[in-house]
Amino acid sequence: MLRLGAHESIAGGIYKAVDRAHSIGCESVQVFVKSNRSWAVKPLTDEEVARFKERVEETGIRPVVAHTSYLLNPAAPDEDLWIRSRDVLIVELERCERLGIPYLVLHPGSHVGIGEEEGLRRVAKALGEVHAACPGFRTQILLETTAGQGTNLGYTFEQLAWLLE
Repeated sequence: MLRLGAHESIAGGIYKAVDRAHSIGCESVQVFVKSNRSWAVKPLTDEEVARFKERVEETGIRPVVAHTSYLLNPAAPDEDLWIRSRDVLIVELERCERLGIPYLVLHPGSHVGIGEEEGLRRVAKALGEVHAACPGFRTQILLETTAGQGTNLGYTFEQLAWLLE
């Protein structure tokens, strides 16, 4: 079944993204579960979670899809950036799980000159560690294709298939 949606701002509270989508006739919505321009993560309160779930239930907006922060680079050759990316991916997955968001979209990242094969290995390692840190989670990570500009990964189905193996 075709469902139309939009990526909506979470300014003022994540529940407001649901209201914004509903107000323009959307049946689905994509959101960030934290600021997409900052590594910092403000804790979600129980009230925010309850209000979000209530708005999803009342509006019938489904599915809600989250998108990871644009700062993440699970292919990064820089170890500090790779660790930070992995750790924030875990936090974002935990937030999705708590909010009842079934899908989290992730760009595979950019190999930044270490080569596609090594970059893909680093993405696979990050995903493995994320899944090990989040056993039993229902939220699924969706790998988003890229245009392949620069050193971005995930621009062929073969690359995405390799990551799934």
